[in-house]
Amino acid sequence: MEMHKGALKPCREKPTREELLSHYIHFVLDHDLNINTDEEVVGIDKLDTEEFLVHTTRNGYRAARILFAIGAMAHPRRLNIPGEDLPKVHHLFVEPYAYIRKDALVVGGGNSAAEAALFLSEEGARTTLAIWREDWENRDPKAGAMKHWVRTPLEKEVAAGRLRVVLYKDVISITEQEVTLTTEAGESLTIPNDVAFVLVGSDADLTLLKKLGVKTEPGKLTEIPVYDPETFETNVHGLYVAGHFTHARHIKAAIDVPRRIVPLIAQGLRANVATE
Repeated sequence: MEMHKGALKPCREKPTREELLSHYIHFVLDHDLNINTDEEVVGIDKLDTEEFLVHTTRNGYRAARILFAIGAMAHPRRLNIPGEDLPKVHHLFVEPYAYIRKDALVVGGGNSAAEAALFLSEEGARTTLAIWREDWENRDPKAGAMKHWVRTPLEKEVAAGRLRVVLYKDVISITEQEVTLTTEAGESLTIPNDVAFVLVGSDADLTLLKKLGVKTEPGKLTEIPVYDPETFETNVHGLYVAGHFTHARHIKAAIDVPRRIVPLIAQGLRANVATE
């Protein structure tokens, strides 16, 4: 996750979000990178000159190449159950401090759900993690298992009695004061609840890609853009993709792929200039 080997020195085994953000911000400042924040891309046109015209909320830009690294957080997946639209139900976890001594439920089996449950429990929330058995017993990082640096302290919270794990089948309903689940044994379980985090994954917004003519295909969990596995260029010449909304969605690949393909993009641009 570090920009240069040895540059990131976290306090623990793995860096916190704040440590990572600080590391990236200082890299930008030290190298005077041209990054425009608070500027949303709202449209892209493919020009006859083989260039793109990018429209944002503030400006317009011409580009010979575009790399989409949009992540996969645009559309959180939902349970589609009664009560999911209550104000106390969230599909994104930010921080635990508002929920000290409150009954918190986290639904999900990935690393994000596990981290949320861990942070809530560590900071004094009466926390329940509702997770499928296959996710709880999964130890394969390539199959989406929670990271060991999350699982180890999580299991300590469970052993200490501060965190409850419910192996569930379905969440039935959410009310102002309770949540009702069906356990894996088929029993109905109703627990007191002040706040619920539904962290069962999310999907990218592929609207801009599709408007440009990029083809898509079914992925393991959701729709994925079609691209060359070596260059990550899509079927639209000059348009590339990288990160969590591709097949190379795990963090290591999401870091390694841009380091490989950005030099290829630059090499192609230099070759075009040399032949003009």
